[in-house]
Amino acid sequence: MATSEALLVGRERDLAVKLVGGFAALVALAMVAAVVADPVDAPVASVLTERVVPLLVFYAPAPVAALGAYARCGGPACLAVGIVPAVVFAVLVAVGTLVGVPNVGGGDALLGSLTVGFALVGVSGAFLGYCVGVAAAMAADLLGIGSDDSEA
Repeated sequence: MATSEALLVGRERDLAVKLVGGFAALVALAMVAAVVADPVDAPVASVLTERVVPLLVFYAPAPVAALGAYARCGGPACLAVGIVPAVVFAVLVAVGTLVGVPNVGGGDALLGSLTVGFALVGVSGAFLGYCVGVAAAMAADLLGIGSDDSEA
């Protein structure tokens, strides 16, 4: 498979699924932990809500997408990484509202606009990371670093 096709479509399907699924699990775990730790006033709650969750939601999609692009996971998988925080947030709020978890859901925040905002930030970061990863993969191929000859 040609390098450009591997970078656009993806050659490593299993790795792409692990990349997106693992990132989704990490974001979900951090968000659920923040929701659970907040009402009991656990000392870790402020660290989760002020540092870990924003890091995963706003900053992590770019480097994760760059790693995915460099590993030839493909554009769709790398851009899906950007949508993951928005989907996890929407599911958490919907389930929390249905179950009746305190401080989750309610009528104060518009779920749609927040979800779209998270998605726009995540996808734009993931796109930037994807472009950086593609550039790094192409530069590595040009320099002969880490390339395998089984592509032909």
